[in-house]
Amino acid sequence: MFTDLALTVCVFWRDHIKSSTEDRHFVLTPQLMIRKPDDSQELRRRRRSGFTLIELLLVVSIILVLAGITFGVSRGVQNSQARARAKAELAVLAQALEAFKTHHGDYPWTNPSKNGGLTEEQVLSKALLGYMEFRKDSSGNVSFMRKQGIPNSGPKSFMDPTKIEFIGSMPKQVTQEPDIKFVDPWGGVYQYKYKHVDNWENFGFVLYSTGADLNQQGYFENNGLINLNNKTNSANKDNILYGE
Repeated sequence: MFTDLALTVCVFWRDHIKSSTEDRHFVLTPQLMIRKPDDSQELRRRRRSGFTLIELLLVVSIILVLAGITFGVSRGVQNSQARARAKAELAVLAQALEAFKTHHGDYPWTNPSKNGGLTEEQVLSKALLGYMEFRKDSSGNVSFMRKQGIPNSGPKSFMDPTKIEFIGSMPKQVTQEPDIKFVDPWGGVYQYKYKHVDNWENFGFVLYSTGADLNQQGYFENNGLINLNNKTNSANKDNILYGE
C-alpha cells in the first residue's frame, strides 16, 4: 500500500511537473519570445520511461514516513486494547474474590506464615479455584491452608479459569491441585495481596497489573496502602490497579 502510493506521487511528479519544465525551452529573439521545439524527442522519451535516483529516494522516503506513522498508530491501538483487556480481567478476578469472601467470610490471605508458605500468585489461583480454606486449630488460631478431602467431583470453584490466560499446569484430575498463575496481556503475573502482614491497614485486597513494562517499584507498603511517594515512579506509571 505504501509503495503504490509513493510510486503514484513520483509518477505524477515526473509526468506533470518535471516534464512540463523540460518541454519548455525558449529562445529570445529581437521580435518576441519563441518556443523552440526540442529535437531530442527520443532522448526525452527514454528519460521518462524510468526513475532517476532522486525519484527512487523520494519513493523510499515516503514509504518510511508512512510506515512510521502507521506503526505508531498501530502500537498505540494495541496498547489501549491490552489495557482494556487487563481491566476486564482484573474485574473478573475481583468478582471471584468477592464470591470467595461471601462463601468463606474473608478474602484469601497471602501471609506465608499463615498459608503454608505459598506465594501470593499461588494463593490467588488455588483459592479462587476452590483448593484452599480457612482452618481453626484446637487453640482457636485460624490459618488459611490447602483444602483437605476434595470430593471426586472437584471443589467449589469461584471462577472459570479459561476466562483469563494463565501459565503453569492444570491437572486433568479435579482432585489434584492446579499449579497456575494468572497473567495479564503482556505476560506479567497479576499481583494480589491481602493481610500479607499482621498490621494490614487496607480495608480490602490489593489487585493490580504491572502493565506493559512488567515492572513495579515500591508500589505498596507492607501494610497494603499505596506508597504515594512511589506512585509516580517511572516503573509504576503504567500499573493498572483494580478500582482506579
